[in-house]
Amino acid sequence: MTTHTHPPAGWYPDPHDPNSQRWFDGHGWTSHVVFRQAQAEGGGAGASRSSVVAPPRGSWGLPDIGWMTLFIVGALVAGVVIVVVGALINPEVFDGAGLDYNVPAVAWILVISQGVAMAGLAAWPLIVGRWKGDGWRAAFGFVVDGRAWWVGAVGGIATFIVLLVLTLISSLILGEEVDSAAAEVVSGMSEVTLAYAIFLVFIAIGAPFVEEISFRGLLWGAIVKRGWSPWIATAISGVAFGLFHFEPQRVVALIAAGFVLGVVRHYAGLAASMLAHCIVNSIGVFFLLLGT
Repeated sequence: MTTHTHPPAGWYPDPHDPNSQRWFDGHGWTSHVVFRQAQAEGGGAGASRSSVVAPPRGSWGLPDIGWMTLFIVGALVAGVVIVVVGALINPEVFDGAGLDYNVPAVAWILVISQGVAMAGLAAWPLIVGRWKGDGWRAAFGFVVDGRAWWVGAVGGIATFIVLLVLTLISSLILGEEVDSAAAEVVSGMSEVTLAYAIFLVFIAIGAPFVEEISFRGLLWGAIVKRGWSPWIATAISGVAFGLFHFEPQRVVALIAAGFVLGVVRHYAGLAASMLAHCIVNSIGVFFLLLGT
């Protein structure tokens, strides 16, 4: 019986173009191509400075999207259960029209449920990055360098502008103010200082990390590893990102923002898209603190 062995993952001469190198993932050729002069000395995954920076690595792939989805659904359900049970145990938390976020019990229930939901969102990418790869940074293309910083910063401003403009257009079309669900919740708990501060940290730092590692990390990477175009991965992850927020009034704006973040990841890596996302959310937190 004949066994076939494949060379390890890495950059090799492109069989289709002698002037470039193509990434071999250990099983077959991928869509990642870089010109020879763009290779850093020593080669390797981090040497790519073509359109796709630091190709996703590891034995994970499309099936892991299903497992990630199960973790996300389970965490969201758990978060809802926490809120419902808390409200049943403490019926006084209702103010007649719904939950009064400035009641300490309500504020802390929301903080805990949000923490559970965020943990579920990042759980499978972190697990699979360690289990089927060399850690989530190498697995999902997390590169910290000068390019990541400036592309992330510019991408953050661009994402914020896209999100703001499309949200304003939605407001005009609907004839009412359109705001993010997180902003509406956190602005209502400002009198519970510590819970308020933790929720703001969740928005500014927590959400960018868990959402990027899921949507521009595992989801985007699994599609690209399959050999499909990074632009298809950017479109699919952007739609998934927008729908995930469950905000019908802002869904178009969120999908567009997700697409811009996908472009940032495409050209500068996961660290850049995390930075861009963090900038967008931090601007929102700044205006929340101003009371606007």
